Amino acid sequence: MAAGALSVSLGALSQVGRRECNEDAFGYWLGPGSLVAALCDGAGGHGGGQVASRAAVTHVLEAFAQQPEVSVETLQSLVEGANNAVVAQQVAGTPTSDMRTTIVVLLLDLHSGEALWAHAGDSRLYRWQGAQLLGRTRDQSLEQNLRDAGLSVSTAEAGQLTSALGSPDGFDLECLLAPQVLANGDALLLCSDGLWSAFDEGEMAGSVVGCDGVEAWLDRLEAGVQQAGRSDQDNYSALAIWCVAA
Repeated sequence: MAAGALSVSLGALSQVGRRECNEDAFGYWLGPGSLVAALCDGAGGHGGGQVASRAAVTHVLEAFAQQPEVSVETLQSLVEGANNAVVAQQVAGTPTSDMRTTIVVLLLDLHSGEALWAHAGDSRLYRWQGAQLLGRTRDQSLEQNLRDAGLSVSTAEAGQLTSALGSPDGFDLECLLAPQVLANGDALLLCSDGLWSAFDEGEMAGSVVGCDGVEAWLDRLEAGVQQAGRSDQDNYSALAIWCVAA
């Protein structure tokens, strides 16, 4: 489809699962010509994950609102600033001293339909064009690296991240270097591993088929997590974005 002005509808879900607290965080800022959306998952095994995820999301939304420009430079600066925001709240001798969080960020120019996204860790962004899944971000995890190498994955290795925010020494960021042009009927999903791990690739690819909007889509995704019925169900969160010609 040709590029053109877009409007968007958004919806979200976030549940604690079988954990004691919800360490996922998400949010968006929608201006007259642009959108920023971010989702973070406080890394398991590190104290203060809830603090880290919220600090990162807050920084991204507030910084973009002050200068809403959809560019690679802005995107990289937002995530670097989010890392600094997490590090700034680490306090020695407390559970926050070594806190970490994943992040996935979307920027969308509503006038042109151009979108950029970036991530660190294993929170994902999926993109559909109509009912066809075009792809998703690649996890920055030991499990993904082993699968790429054709090696088996043990339960102990699943969930181990190879990059996350919260390190004073920096982090690895995967970022689109050229914008993708969205159009009427396109859909995007930002989600934590507690959600996507409940589905196989085929189920996730077909999750949007037949849905008439974000609420129906999210209801279907939540029902899928419930149906999986995992005894160790992690926090699960999703932010859904549906594009319509303006």
